[in-house]
Amino acid sequence: MVPGWIILLVSVLLCSFESTLADPALRSPVILVPGLAGSVLEGKLNRTEAPAWYCAKKTDNFRVLWLSLSEASRPTCLLDELALFYNETTGRYRNQTGVEIRALDFGGLGGVDALDPGLPRLTPLYSGLTKAFKDEGYKERKDLFGAPYDFRLAGDGLEQVGYYKNLTALIEHAVDSNDGRQATIVAHSLGCLVSLYFITQQPSEWLQKHVNSFVAISAPWAGSITALKGSISGDNFDIPVIPQNLLRPVQSTAPSGPWLFPTPDQWMDDVLVTTDEKNYTANDALQLLKDLNLTQQAAVYPKVHDLTYPLLQVDIRVHCLYGTGQDTDEGYVYAVPHFNASAPPPPKEVRTGLGDGTVNLRSLEACTALGETATLKSFHGASHMGILSDDRLIDEVIQIVKGSKSGAWTDLKSRVRKPWGFLQQLWGVDVYRGVSKAASWVL
Repeated sequence: MVPGWIILLVSVLLCSFESTLADPALRSPVILVPGLAGSVLEGKLNRTEAPAWYCAKKTDNFRVLWLSLSEASRPTCLLDELALFYNETTGRYRNQTGVEIRALDFGGLGGVDALDPGLPRLTPLYSGLTKAFKDEGYKERKDLFGAPYDFRLAGDGLEQVGYYKNLTALIEHAVDSNDGRQATIVAHSLGCLVSLYFITQQPSEWLQKHVNSFVAISAPWAGSITALKGSISGDNFDIPVIPQNLLRPVQSTAPSGPWLFPTPDQWMDDVLVTTDEKNYTANDALQLLKDLNLTQQAAVYPKVHDLTYPLLQVDIRVHCLYGTGQDTDEGYVYAVPHFNASAPPPPKEVRTGLGDGTVNLRSLEACTALGETATLKSFHGASHMGILSDDRLIDEVIQIVKGSKSGAWTDLKSRVRKPWGFLQQLWGVDVYRGVSKAASWVL
């Protein structure tokens, strides 16, 4: 039996450590940038025509389009409203006629916490991480901000719609309203490329003043082979309620798809896609789009492919955090003689390799190309989406933004937070259960 004074001492010490580490004067304000399909999109309609009689033509206010499960139950309407068009002459993008689309709650957390704000428990995104931030004393729109975006667009399109201008203003506001403390950009998946493009466009002086570091979670630095499947036959992002090919009409036109295609420097001559008559490597991506008669993506591919490729070295600290140990698509075999304008059925064979289940390991580890300021840390067993609610990842991010990364007492706190952590290792299960009740209020 451990004496009561030891339990009390541990509780007091933990409270002291927490008080020091949670000091608002030390922690960095946080900007959250979600991944592909990870921003809530809402739309307003003023149409003269609709694709079906049951589709709305006019709405008085904005309503959630992506991903409202009720909207997804009428895919004909949803996909038509999410259609995106590219003018090759002007290089500009536009929405469907009579449809206005925007990301929900820019600056707040409503557009990044859950995929369907009406069903947050069923469709969580950043909610696990934002809860941890709030537990540490962060407050929404004070030092914790969301930066959702129209994920159909690549960096050039986001620039056209003013996203990067708004992101600049948001970061400046975060810094100015937090006593000049530099902000930390925390991004996931495609959001890492969105953020990298932004960072490489900023003057060095601005970055040094406003950005403390860049936390890149599950970043597809060299693309992802799953992006090819999205354009060819559709991808449901492993969301069980969405049929595999439901989103293909949007995925096969959106410029963000080709932005995520595998880069030739990592895959070289590896065969990634096969039909009965032809093989495609990363170097054949443009030809693949032409063979599929995806004229819009073929038109934008040369433009968006080079937005973040080859990777440029950056002057700020970059923390690359990613999962490993998940079977990840490395190539597809389609049971068709050749591709044409008709969407093929799902691949009959999927070759797998190392990665996080969505992004290949070689792409995740391409972070090293960002320069000496980049560090890598992997979390075995964490999946591409699951990592956002992984306690190990959450603890690591919290340590980074509080300026206490690798601190001994932070590591102790991280261990104590978990039910089978440090105290259990020292004193055993029964003693830990008693201590947890006394110390839980400081953890």
